[in-house]
Amino acid sequence: MNLDRFKDFEPDVRNLVLSFENPTDGHRFFDVDQLEIIADYYLEVADIEGLEAAVTFGERLYPANDEIRLRRAHLWSVTGQYNQALKLLQELEKKSPRNTDICYAIGAIYSMTEQPRKAIDYYLRAAADGYELGIIYSNVADEYYKLRLLDLSVNYYRKAIKADPNDDHSLYNLACTWDEMEQLDTAVDYYKQHVSDHPFSKWGWYCLGCVYSWHTLYEQAADAFEYAIAIDKSFYDAYLGNLGRAVQALHDALPYADDRSYVVYTIGAIFRENGNYHTAVSYYHEVIKENPSYGLAWGDIGLCCEAMGYKGDAEDHYRKAIEVEPDVDLHWLRLADFYLRDGDYRKASNLLENGRTDAADVYAFDYRLVICYHHMGRRNRMLHILRALARQFPSSMADLLDQCPELADDYDALTIINSAKQE
Repeated sequence: MNLDRFKDFEPDVRNLVLSFENPTDGHRFFDVDQLEIIADYYLEVADIEGLEAAVTFGERLYPANDEIRLRRAHLWSVTGQYNQALKLLQELEKKSPRNTDICYAIGAIYSMTEQPRKAIDYYLRAAADGYELGIIYSNVADEYYKLRLLDLSVNYYRKAIKADPNDDHSLYNLACTWDEMEQLDTAVDYYKQHVSDHPFSKWGWYCLGCVYSWHTLYEQAADAFEYAIAIDKSFYDAYLGNLGRAVQALHDALPYADDRSYVVYTIGAIFRENGNYHTAVSYYHEVIKENPSYGLAWGDIGLCCEAMGYKGDAEDHYRKAIEVEPDVDLHWLRLADFYLRDGDYRKASNLLENGRTDAADVYAFDYRLVICYHHMGRRNRMLHILRALARQFPSSMADLLDQCPELADDYDALTIINSAKQE
């Protein structure tokens, strides 16, 4: 059995589900609360057979229990039996009119049956308890979009993102809605602020890249996309997709491109992200012939060299990118990360200390310095920067612990991080 299916769930959930699936004594007994957890797990992972088994089992033990009946309504909803599901939900609503789980389920039924105004009404009722507001407001925004009430749609997408800054659905749909409303200046300002507040939001960077691109600000778009990829290497397909189609389309666009270097650079990026490093380097060299100050191309050659094992050449190209574009954070961070991957914390810290003076994103430099100082044994300096980060970027402290889990072994560092996370 693949236990990865439990990676986003608490151990107690995993244990309950496995106990349900693999009884050891020939019979099983679960109370209502446990069966709710089991059924909700199957619903969340879209395991219809598992949900059917859990609901049927629950009905045998507790045939009149409303929580089990609610899960039956969920099952009918996901299998397209909308009329039966709605009838049952309305019965439950009469008994418990303020039950937000029932309200949400009714809203979902109305959404699936193309009744957006009724869906909005019930979704907003479901928001009364303040739970899962990101999902609820995102759904409300979708319904307003169906009604072509775009201002209200934007308003609720923004509410959803405020409740859940990593909500990819709302982040992207908000960008598309602003594009449709021809409000790209507003979109650029919004996503610049979003990634400033949440520097590890890959969807924030991706959406910033999109709105820059739609605004024909191609170099800024490339920078934003690079940040998204730096956060999650597998994110590449999200914006360039199929290799062959993308390369052909870009080649076809070359004769008409105002910025030929950018198009050639993008072709190189496609090959690099698909592991064809030699071909990528040939395109990047073409870019540099036309524009020797194209820092992204120099830096990308460094990435290719490093991937192919040519570390000396990689370092030289990362340094060249800084030389030609010293005001671009990405170039400094790439070289710093190169040193960090190599365990050369002295070089990394020296570079970061020099680069942070004029950095646009000081957090990106400082959290790396924390890692360096931790490994170098410069504990007082590490704690000093860590306290400053906690004051300025409290919402990013959990990400910092992911970046450097060794900090959990330092009592003072962990105290600073946990205190910031609680604010």
